[in-house]
Amino acid sequence: MITKPVFLCGYTSSGKTTVGKELAKQLGVPFFDTDKLLEQQAGQTPQQVFAEKGESYFRDLEHEIALQTADYPPCVISTGGGMLTSERNGTLLSQAGTIVYLNRPFEACYRSLMQNPDRPLIKNNTKEELRERYEKRAVSYRTYADFTVKNDRTPQLTAQRIMEFLKAKQTTKQT
Repeated sequence: MITKPVFLCGYTSSGKTTVGKELAKQLGVPFFDTDKLLEQQAGQTPQQVFAEKGESYFRDLEHEIALQTADYPPCVISTGGGMLTSERNGTLLSQAGTIVYLNRPFEACYRSLMQNPDRPLIKNNTKEELRERYEKRAVSYRTYADFTVKNDRTPQLTAQRIMEFLKAKQTTKQT
C-alpha cells in the first residue's frame, strides 16, 4: 500500500513508537526508531550523546540518521522529538516519504514523561519550559507533516486513522 517510508513525528511521549509499531503491523512493513538507530551507531543513548558531546554534535549525528532513513524502502519510522526542528531534516524527510504528526495533548505527554523523572528532559526543565518546547516544536511538526492525527485514542485506532489517510492519499494519486 505504501511505496515510501512513513515518518512519525511528535513531541516526546506522544506515542510515536507505540503507534509506529502498530501501524507497521497493519501495513505489513518493518518498523524503525531513529533514536534506536542513533544509539546503535553512536554506542550511546541520544541523551548520553547530547550530554557528553553537545547539541551540535548530536544534531549532526541525527542528520546522518535522517539521510540513511530517507533511502529506506517502505516502512514506518519513528523520529526523535527534535528531528524536525532542523529544516535540513524536515525538507529531506518530506521529500523522502510521508510525514505524519502525532498530536498528543501536552498534559498527556507530560504525565507520561513524569513516570520516568530521571530523564534529563524532566530533571533539567520546568513544566513551563517543557510546555514552551512542546509549542515551539509543534510549529515544526505542522510545517512538514502531510497529515496530523490527534493521538487521544488507542494505538490501534490512531494507526487505523493513519491507514485511512494513506489509502485516501494513494487513491488521489491514482486518479
